[in-house]
Amino acid sequence: MNIFNQLVKSLYSPKDIAKFRFQGIGKTILYVFFLVLISLIPTAISISMFTNTAIEEGKQTIAEDLPDFAIDNGKLTTNSNEPVKIRKSNITFIMDSTGEIKADDLSQETNAIALLQNEFAIVSVGNIQTTPYSMLEGLNVDNKQLVDYLEQLDSLKGIFLPVIILILYLFSSAMTFIKVSIFAFIGLLFANILKRKLTYRHSFRLTAYSITLATIFFSIMNSLNTFIPGAVLLDWIVTGLMLYLSIKEIPQKRMSK
Repeated sequence: MNIFNQLVKSLYSPKDIAKFRFQGIGKTILYVFFLVLISLIPTAISISMFTNTAIEEGKQTIAEDLPDFAIDNGKLTTNSNEPVKIRKSNITFIMDSTGEIKADDLSQETNAIALLQNEFAIVSVGNIQTTPYSMLEGLNVDNKQLVDYLEQLDSLKGIFLPVIILILYLFSSAMTFIKVSIFAFIGLLFANILKRKLTYRHSFRLTAYSITLATIFFSIMNSLNTFIPGAVLLDWIVTGLMLYLSIKEIPQKRMSK
């Protein structure tokens, strides 16, 4: 069975997953890398679209819409006495030198770029990443300099975007292998409860395919910008259930007379 058919079968068939426990470890590892690659496609597209939109609309907004500002000695100063919020088609631009808006207040935004009093924040699909100005030693910029910086960034996006996506892929792969390794031990516990004969290497193979349903489901939800409460817990429950059902499909070990 080829890797594409295995992916489809692993979405709904514990019986087929149980059969995969005898395949080579190399093919199992390849499957995990393949699954991570498939699951990251929506994220990669989202990052690329967000970056392109942020740069293009950012240049226009900073040059034409935002008040004059300067970032010096780790602090933002403007000629505005209140926060400024400008909503574009896909991104909200926020500037606040008063300290009224904190990074945590941005959780309601889907996609946003914020220049706050002491830090810079990016919100992508509800995820907030902040960088204090003090970390950028010697940072001293104003409207024009920031627009020039975005121009340079625009010309380099063909280089840094693939690098960012590659780093994300390697990190996600590492985390997935850790997850599979942990659940492989849980699989041994399930096998003991169900009185099935199962070694760790077979449990590892079963787990690699049992994570498919949860991985693809959350990948689709992320592409739809849909927030799932308790996502990590739900992920582990679905993975554990698929693993349990797969082990249950293994023929029960014979009891000696």
